[in-house]
Amino acid sequence: MKKPHFLKNPVFFLFLLITVSSLTILIFSFLKLPETPLAAGNHLRKLRYELTDELGLFGKMMIEMLPEDLVFTAFVPSEKSFSRDLGLKLNTSRPIKSHEEDDDGDNTYAVVSRIMSFAVVPYKVEEVDIGNDETASYESLSGFTLQIWRKRNGGGLVVNGVETEKMGLKRGKIIVHIMNGVVMDSDFAQSIASSTPKDEDDDP
Repeated sequence: MKKPHFLKNPVFFLFLLITVSSLTILIFSFLKLPETPLAAGNHLRKLRYELTDELGLFGKMMIEMLPEDLVFTAFVPSEKSFSRDLGLKLNTSRPIKSHEEDDDGDNTYAVVSRIMSFAVVPYKVEEVDIGNDETASYESLSGFTLQIWRKRNGGGLVVNGVETEKMGLKRGKIIVHIMNGVVMDSDFAQSIASSTPKDEDDDP
């Protein structure tokens, strides 16, 4: 019995073997479904919920203005600081006035966005990045200069005289430090103070 012609030609046989193997791999590649990283997704979702709980409504609003895939460090006022220093409260009917908005408008979003421009830098800033006796200068998104140094007693940072309450929260590539106060320039601080009625100020 004669062997098939292609078996007598080793080059043709090798070419046929490679072709069949390649087709087999290609078919399995198309049939294989991508795996869904459920565990990683659930973990990220949990982190986002935890971050929202830490920041409160206005802090969350501030962070959502930033893209998560770029590096930023945000010095976000605590929920108490938003209320005490900016007059921003939940379930309030009093509009927050600033020089950017009409007197009759509710400009909460505008106020928060201005604070974001003062208190966010496009760099990574953590406690380890600041030397013990160093005062580092960073330029915020609005061009406002932030002077940052370490607390004298205990861990944490001081930003333009405002101390951190909690550090190292993250959302994507954004680093979030919660502040006991508001980082803003003097003109905007004066504008906020003049637009807050005395009888609605928080008690010291």
